Amino acid sequence: MTDPQSKAQQLREFFSNRVINQVRQILDLWRYLPECNWSVTAVADLARALEKLAAAAQRFDAKRHQQLAQELLDVLQQIQPGQSPESAQLELLNQKVRLLSETALRHNDKQAAERLIPSKKPVYIALDDEAAAQTIAQQMQYFGIRADVQRSSDEFLQALQIRHPAALVLDMHFSGNGHGLLLAEQIQQQREQSLPILFTYQDQPPDIEQRLSAMRNGATGIYQQSEIQAVISQLEDLLDRTPLQPFRILIVDDSKAQAMHSARVLNKAGMVTEIVNDPLQVLTALAESTPDLVLMDMYMPGCNGMELAKVIRQQREHLNLPIIYLSGEEDRQRQLDAMAEGGDDFLTKPVEARHLLSTVKTRVLRARQLQNLIARDSLTGLLNHTHILEALQENLNRNDGTPVTFVMIDIDHFKNINDQHGHPVGDEVIKNLALFLTQSLRKSDPIGRYGGEEFAVVLRDANQDQATMVMEQLRQNFTKLIHANNRELQVTFSCGLAQWQGDSLSDLVERADQALYQAKRAGRNQVCVAKAS
Repeated sequence: MTDPQSKAQQLREFFSNRVINQVRQILDLWRYLPECNWSVTAVADLARALEKLAAAAQRFDAKRHQQLAQELLDVLQQIQPGQSPESAQLELLNQKVRLLSETALRHNDKQAAERLIPSKKPVYIALDDEAAAQTIAQQMQYFGIRADVQRSSDEFLQALQIRHPAALVLDMHFSGNGHGLLLAEQIQQQREQSLPILFTYQDQPPDIEQRLSAMRNGATGIYQQSEIQAVISQLEDLLDRTPLQPFRILIVDDSKAQAMHSARVLNKAGMVTEIVNDPLQVLTALAESTPDLVLMDMYMPGCNGMELAKVIRQQREHLNLPIIYLSGEEDRQRQLDAMAEGGDDFLTKPVEARHLLSTVKTRVLRARQLQNLIARDSLTGLLNHTHILEALQENLNRNDGTPVTFVMIDIDHFKNINDQHGHPVGDEVIKNLALFLTQSLRKSDPIGRYGGEEFAVVLRDANQDQATMVMEQLRQNFTKLIHANNRELQVTFSCGLAQWQGDSLSDLVERADQALYQAKRAGRNQVCVAKAS
């Protein structure tokens, strides 16, 4: 007779696997909506996927998934067929989709914690050196990437017919000199959509003709086979399904009709817009909405666009805010004068929707890249010391009743690693831990390099028991990683964590820091929890 508790556990695991796939499908459909201008078919596909998730969640009593799916459906039903959502609806949809993406890995889901992240479509590995292929596959497993090793061209092609992979890791000379490149060409010709391929080589770097051939056949990177962590880092970028924060555009135009037209065009592309018809209200709007870009008319009552741009630039926090003029002004010299006064681009009315979207996207992406350079550590790409503490403070300011746990991590015996193996190897260990944390934790959990070999993590919606379970599993798996292609180099880390109890940021950090020192004093390579304040 089946144990009821065991039966319940099996049902939970079944639902966990099922919901991961359904959530991933919903995220893919959500990303596709702006590309198809919110077509009736695409919206209907998303609604059906949400209905399936809601039904499954109700069956397995998963109230959180059922609630989010139903809330998304409610907003979708308010949008007229063939129309794009208004900014308020887009804002709400983005918020709910982001919350739904976070449910793919919950800190209180033991099965997910053991697995670190949900299993994804497999990555097929095809290398002539089977030992190297198995090593890469094993390392991918520790980073939460599912890998399937293919041992021959026939096996490889057969696997592609059975299941569509997320990406390929392919030796340029798999099964013969240059045969991997020919194989890639054959694969891509049979597909409607190009499959991302990471090409590898063993000893001799490829020449320019081989690199061109690889690029023409879907190469997203070319790596020496020993560059395991570089391959995994590239895969991390390719497989990331986290919804991006929507672009926020402030439209400043005294013409309500023109402003509404621009808003509709941007909304269809998934951008959240706010309209200001009175230019004298711009500073208030900037303070309240923190946009990614300002789309501004040139001639308005009260002040012109050039004057307004100069006022905006006088605010230090808006020095790097992109400003695009959208005006009927056709005189090229006046346009150049306007850009010299703080503008980044000038579009002449009437402007094609495609041209407007392309310009706005380019400017916002560049601005975000610049902001990332300011906020992130140059070696690891993680938040720097200042910005990880800002992220922690933001989470504490929410004070919405959900637990927050602050985690501090320190690489054990790091000085010995530098002394015995050299600083380049030490840097690689630091980058490997950064990548490991990024891949293994939820994208909603801020991760930073606190300084030197110390890291910090903010675990949202996780109490100290749940955080301990997650970090303990990460600690165990990190010891299995290969660094600098040296199997003899085993690296561990110590970890201290503290759950927020309403205390100040400095007190919370101090408690986590003391827990870290406790882990160090107790012998390292362990997780310690801070005492209650």
